[in-house]
Amino acid sequence: MNDRATSIVTPRTFWIPLLCVVIATALFDLLFWRMAPGLNVPLFTIGTTLLLLLLQGWHGLSSAARWALGGALVSAAMVFVHNSIVSIMAAFASLAVATALAKEERLRSLAFAGVQAFASFFLAPIMAIARQDRLVPQGGVPRQGWRWIKLGILPAALLLLFTQLYRGGNPRFDALTAGFMTAFFDMMGTMLQRFFTAHTLFVLFGAAVCTSLLMKLMPDTLVTIEQRFSDVLRRVRVKRPHWLEPLSMDPLERERRMGMILLVAVNVLLAVVNVIDINWVWFGFEVPKDFSLKQFVHEGTWLLIISILLSMVILMWLFRRNQNFYWRSKGLRMLAFVWIAQNFILGVSVFLRNYHYISFHGLAYKRIGVIVFLALVLVGLITLFVKVRDRKSLFYLARVNAWAAFVALIGLSTVDWDSMIVRYNLGHWNQGEIDVDNYLVMSDKVLPLLYADIDKVEAQMEQHKHNAVRWVDNLDIDSFRRALDDKRYHFEQRYEELSWQEWNLADRRTARSLAQLN
Repeated sequence: MNDRATSIVTPRTFWIPLLCVVIATALFDLLFWRMAPGLNVPLFTIGTTLLLLLLQGWHGLSSAARWALGGALVSAAMVFVHNSIVSIMAAFASLAVATALAKEERLRSLAFAGVQAFASFFLAPIMAIARQDRLVPQGGVPRQGWRWIKLGILPAALLLLFTQLYRGGNPRFDALTAGFMTAFFDMMGTMLQRFFTAHTLFVLFGAAVCTSLLMKLMPDTLVTIEQRFSDVLRRVRVKRPHWLEPLSMDPLERERRMGMILLVAVNVLLAVVNVIDINWVWFGFEVPKDFSLKQFVHEGTWLLIISILLSMVILMWLFRRNQNFYWRSKGLRMLAFVWIAQNFILGVSVFLRNYHYISFHGLAYKRIGVIVFLALVLVGLITLFVKVRDRKSLFYLARVNAWAAFVALIGLSTVDWDSMIVRYNLGHWNQGEIDVDNYLVMSDKVLPLLYADIDKVEAQMEQHKHNAVRWVDNLDIDSFRRALDDKRYHFEQRYEELSWQEWNLADRRTARSLAQLN
């Protein structure tokens, strides 16, 4: 089959995808132009999913694409339910990854799918222009017209360029053409102002987004690279001519001995740290007088997490190649298992540090983030154990842990964190250590909670006044209430002006609760 036959564009490969992009762009413009996230996010996600299924078919999707689309639909629904920042981020990120996996069923990992989605947004418009010959049907008026347009654009641009050069070099020619060129540029300026408005640029942006989501214009470079990787390590054998002596095992043996010495030393060191933490942090922990719990958690936690990550990097380096197949590496592998187990224990200790900090100072976004990040680190340790035990590859680690992070992101989108934080902190026993300033920077969803328990906020402020060091600004309940009233006023104004695209259950619940308080 010749190139001309293979390049013939059928309605299935041209008109249907093009129509889907036009529909998606119109939907994007209808739902998002000058609109805040709300009902529009799940509607756009559902519309994009249906168009994608029209183009790819359910059976044309890989299992990874199906799971990712499911995550995108869940997080988009959570935008309507909770309208939180994390749900909005999860919705758009998961949709981008899901469409990348759907358009290229050979992709297996979220990491490569994320790169593909990111590159598609920036390169898809360029690729569409570069490959326009494939997008315009062979023969007929559309293709002939496109050829005449191409033939006219370049000469006109060059004529304009040389006219300006000659005007700059010849004063009389400049005087001769001044009136015409001034009128021409005025006309072009008027046309640009008329056609390239903010709305037009937004529609072009939406077209670029929808094209990157629905059409496959990217080359197969990333797929080709990913297919070189496997979950299972393969032994690399260096073939030498039969008349040469076999390669020495000395480099592998030296690396094994170095690894044994290192793992013995760090295991002993980490055992001491774990024994101290188990005796100190795990059972009956109390905050000593004049003890800096913030330093203990903030600096100590991240240093220990870095140590766990560094340990994982060292083990990945030791078991990266043929050390996995060396018959004398059983001892090294056992020491690695012990170190992984000890790092898991250290991870539990770090979690308990954060737990004690929350029980003393209350909840906050960063403290929840530490828990989630630590959970992902512990998942990484488990997959590292599987990697060493079953001779898995680094690609396996990246693929599985990327899916773990994806599940965590979707899970985070299903919780109303602002309300959870405020409820927990309002009922906290240690009133003088709760950040009352943080109440006013939370989302509008917490307004009913703060109004209903304003007496608890006042009690926490009174306790702060007895602290030796005052680290909060809001210590007057009247000024706090005025700030709360101002926040409520802006919410009610915003809620009254909500369009149907921006409507969400979170704002509806807040408005009803505030009305009931009245």
